[in-house]
Amino acid sequence: MAAYFVLHTRWHTLDRLGEYQQGAQASFAEHGAKPLVYDTHPEVVEGESNLAATVILEFADLKTAKAWYSSPGYQAVVPIRLESSQGIGRFVTNDASR
Repeated sequence: MAAYFVLHTRWHTLDRLGEYQQGAQASFAEHGAKPLVYDTHPEVVEGESNLAATVILEFADLKTAKAWYSSPGYQAVVPIRLESSQGIGRFVTNDASR
């Protein structure tokens, strides 16, 4: 069953964005991630948010999504995102049994 990594984020500095994107995209390819959404102008219809971007990646299953996130390739660049932005990342799936 497909699983998704959903990130709502706002970068406060873009100094290393290119470095992060290059490393992150390489890690996506290694784990078969399919980028579905990259939206920097979402329309908020409920609640409030200053997180200006939404990213959604699709993976074959939750195990693969978690393997990608903890992989050496992604862990090498995720500190760049965490230092340069604020946000909320989540794994989601339609599997009601978990």
